[in-house]
Amino acid sequence: MRFLTQKLLALAAFAAPAFAGEIAKPSTDSTDNFQRFSAVPVLGYTEETQYQFGAMAIIFFKPEFEGGKASELDLSFYGTSRKQVTGSISPKFYLLNDRISGNVELHYEDWVGNYFARKNNPDIDDYRKFDRQTFYLKTHINTNFGTKQWHPDFKYGLFFEFNSTNIDFNNYHYHGSIEEPENTDGWRNGIGYHLSIDTRDNTNWARHGYLVQWGHYFYNKGLGDYSYTHQELDIRGYSEFIWNTSMAVGFLWQRVDGNAPFDKLAGSDGLKRFRGVEKNYFYGEQAMFLQVEFRKKLFWRLAGDIFFEGGKTGDYFSDLMRNKWHRSLGFGGRFALNKKENLYARCELSWVDFKNVGMTMYVRDAF
Repeated sequence: MRFLTQKLLALAAFAAPAFAGEIAKPSTDSTDNFQRFSAVPVLGYTEETQYQFGAMAIIFFKPEFEGGKASELDLSFYGTSRKQVTGSISPKFYLLNDRISGNVELHYEDWVGNYFARKNNPDIDDYRKFDRQTFYLKTHINTNFGTKQWHPDFKYGLFFEFNSTNIDFNNYHYHGSIEEPENTDGWRNGIGYHLSIDTRDNTNWARHGYLVQWGHYFYNKGLGDYSYTHQELDIRGYSEFIWNTSMAVGFLWQRVDGNAPFDKLAGSDGLKRFRGVEKNYFYGEQAMFLQVEFRKKLFWRLAGDIFFEGGKTGDYFSDLMRNKWHRSLGFGGRFALNKKENLYARCELSWVDFKNVGMTMYVRDAF
């Protein structure tokens, strides 16, 4: 997301309450002090949305066994002073003694977006506005049935997405040279698989271990309106650092082949991979991201982080290798929604390409 310098004070004033405290204090019982519920307001300001107003809430469910992982139900809704609206319901579950896990995301948004054209180095001040209405249901399911005996950390699973999107460029006047993309509206329905080796000690804030995951997702006109494939390799490592600080290192490579809509190509997402820019600020058929982050708990429910990110895109591998890196340096504050589960909401500022300031608010870590 893009920010003007004169708005930084307003941004800080309106973003701070999101980390001021929990709306509902966690309920406890006399035996295990299990936290049932947590919520925070969404209050912020960005150049893309202007003022944001809403709330996020998480309901926690007791693990099936001692030391097991807690299932969750995530709820979020917010609107903006630019008449943008978004909401989501997302259960995250662990079943059969954590042998099956996954998440489901039901999401709707009526949004105003900016199209910067398909390139690695766009002009941040040259874009076409569009209206987007999106509804999607997305599911990831993982299991280690049949593999636990020979590799307990190996998992495999399925991916499903049902996505209906309508995009309209006609409501805004534009006098530049950026042409409208060809592929916009329609159903983007797909199915795929992923394979992973996951030794992380915690899926929210990991302090030890690593994750290596390969995903291959297929979208076909037999299911929707587009035919393309999406491949990605996600590698992450975690370790302890000095002064009780944890260090996280991430690498992501993405590739999209076929007749994909412009908003489904490989590129920045603005929340987890290259924070502080709008979704698909830079994008192409392939994308690569490198991330390093240092996280530290401070006191009470507060924590902080500093990070460095690099990212670039290209339409084929040699193009990707030639293109210049986008770079981002940033820091943020965190508020613990559930200390036992190491679940934090975060608010971060980014210095994008050492020229523009961006902001990100999200629940859970970027990687």
